[in-house]
Amino acid sequence: MKARIVSREDAPKIVDLLRERGYEVIAPFGGRGRDTFFEPVTDENRGRIQIHLPNPDYPPKRYVFPPMERLLKVERRDGELRIEPTYDEKKRAIFGIRSCDVAGIYHLDRFYLGREFADIYYEKHRRNLFLVNVACTDAEMDIGENCFCMCTDTGPAAREHFDLQLFDLGVDGRGGELMAVAGTEAGEALFTSAIFKKAARAHLERRRVILEEVRKRFKPTTTSWFSAAIQAVSRGEIPDETWDEIGNRCLECGGCTYVCPACTCFTVTDRAVEGEGVERLRVWDSCALSGFTRMAGGFNPRRAVHDRRNRRFFRKLAHYFIERELSMACVGCGRCVAVCHGDVGMPSVVEMIRRQTAQRKEV
Repeated sequence: MKARIVSREDAPKIVDLLRERGYEVIAPFGGRGRDTFFEPVTDENRGRIQIHLPNPDYPPKRYVFPPMERLLKVERRDGELRIEPTYDEKKRAIFGIRSCDVAGIYHLDRFYLGREFADIYYEKHRRNLFLVNVACTDAEMDIGENCFCMCTDTGPAAREHFDLQLFDLGVDGRGGELMAVAGTEAGEALFTSAIFKKAARAHLERRRVILEEVRKRFKPTTTSWFSAAIQAVSRGEIPDETWDEIGNRCLECGGCTYVCPACTCFTVTDRAVEGEGVERLRVWDSCALSGFTRMAGGFNPRRAVHDRRNRRFFRKLAHYFIERELSMACVGCGRCVAVCHGDVGMPSVVEMIRRQTAQRKEV
């Protein structure tokens, strides 16, 4: 990987370079308090771009895997039935995507493109996506109470799967220089701009020191037991009472799946469109919802909520899926913790598994 140095003042010019190359640039913007959100960059809001902001609760995966997407339309013309696929091939760049969300998109890549069949709709989104990762180095702004990327080995600075990475070389985000690291040829192509200067060995050493210090700033959590939870889930050693407790806490709202950067589930539905015939839509779905496993005849093999919670965490943590997709379906972003009213986000579940299995072994 090649590295260059860019001044903090020139960082927004990277957005300009991408827009000049035909990309619609998406960036996180600040709202009230710690509220942040991803939004397309325009001439009007360009001046509000910031390097360090709390990570938005709604993940940027929607730009590669939309919550609702038309797959095709069916029309009857001149007595003939015509089926036309609908593709979105817009060039997009996400500026300021965090390392956990980079890992989330990589997991989607493995699921939709990494096996014998490729999803053509996802592929067209992904082929035109440029990722500018910003490493989490500001302990006050970047690292939230619920962040646990250290436990999933996805942060605070991504090591791969980005096109360009920006790393603040200042103290707690108050420096004057950023290190830009190219992860792909497309990222390296930006280095022809005069805003990038050569990096020295001192810059690399500074990066290493900052990373070591930032890793100490994460809140200690019980998610350090992740590996033990993976073993227990993979071996089927979770007591039934643990799943019952998790199920009793779950409100079946689906919030955890809708904010998860690594969830892949969807359903397909058809609807009539006035003047256009019928369109087929792909819509996000959630394993927390009671109808998720309901079959055509009405039978539901996972009617009980604890059965669906069982399935969710087996899918996230079981060795079978990690081996199949080469990545775990949890990236440590902490969004499930923030939205869950029943306190069954991933850290809590890992702790419950650790506690229950430990008690069982002591008996």
